[in-house]
Amino acid sequence: MYIDRNGMNITRSASDNTDGATVAGTAADNDPGYAPISPETPSWGPPPAGSGGSNDPGSYPISPDTPSWGPPPAGSGGSQNRPPVIIVPGQNNWNNCSGCITGPGSNGPASVRFLHAAVNQPAVNIRLGNRTVINNMQFGNSTPYYLDNNSQNTLVTIVNAHNGRTLFQRYLNFSGQNAYTVSIINDGSGITLFTVTDTPCSYRNSGCLRAVNLSPNSGAVDIFLSGYGRIFQRVSQLDITGYNAVRGDTYRASVSEALPCSNNNAVIMADGYVECNNTRIAIMDSSTLNVMNGVTYTLYIIGLAYQFPSLQILALESDLVY
Repeated sequence: MYIDRNGMNITRSASDNTDGATVAGTAADNDPGYAPISPETPSWGPPPAGSGGSNDPGSYPISPDTPSWGPPPAGSGGSQNRPPVIIVPGQNNWNNCSGCITGPGSNGPASVRFLHAAVNQPAVNIRLGNRTVINNMQFGNSTPYYLDNNSQNTLVTIVNAHNGRTLFQRYLNFSGQNAYTVSIINDGSGITLFTVTDTPCSYRNSGCLRAVNLSPNSGAVDIFLSGYGRIFQRVSQLDITGYNAVRGDTYRASVSEALPCSNNNAVIMADGYVECNNTRIAIMDSSTLNVMNGVTYTLYIIGLAYQFPSLQILALESDLVY
């Protein structure tokens, strides 16, 4: 949406809800879903920091069937080739990962987490292999990582949480001792899965930052970071950027439609818009991003441009550091 120098001129229209869909912004959306009470699945979210003992983040829950909070640590050996990225459907746009190492080797279980990024789709229950890992998961929420011992041939099942109907089912191959984010995304009137490898960051004096565009209607977008300016440009639907090194600090991350200029030095950032070559474009969403050195972050662009649920930036850490 373009705006002129006299101010923004934006029209927003609410999209109708599909059958059984949960709309962002309702009270239910604040519920991320819940995992079954079982020794085979972890509690929702990491335990509180600083509480010590079994509540120490990174070591909970204690069970051979559930992972520590976060994916396997970097540098634990194995192949130095980048793990495969499983994309269903779309284009994989890996750039060279400057300063980021590949994941560990192929032996042992994989770590798999889920993100619900399908707009106007119902809350879901998710099965990883033969176990249910999350129930009633709402749009815009993500799970912790779960261990997958079947790595090479794992059946992922997405079920409508309201009526029990299977929405999607497919076997996925996960490379052992690597971490993955499996996103539920729109596919016409239904859903499909979009899977990327969460590569650990090797930097110790900065974090690693990339972006993935999962919005079904945004077109190409530009992404900005306070203090850095435009860090990613023309990120199309289902594109995955390469990694950029970002110093540990607190930033404002913003997203807009793609500017019609390739020179980052010509870009001007303001509170509600970005501008270059006498063209001003409204910022669709901004979010506070706390970057820690040595940690990988992925900025997921989800939601609808100028519609409801609105476009938003969702930052997920791949390797938590405490």
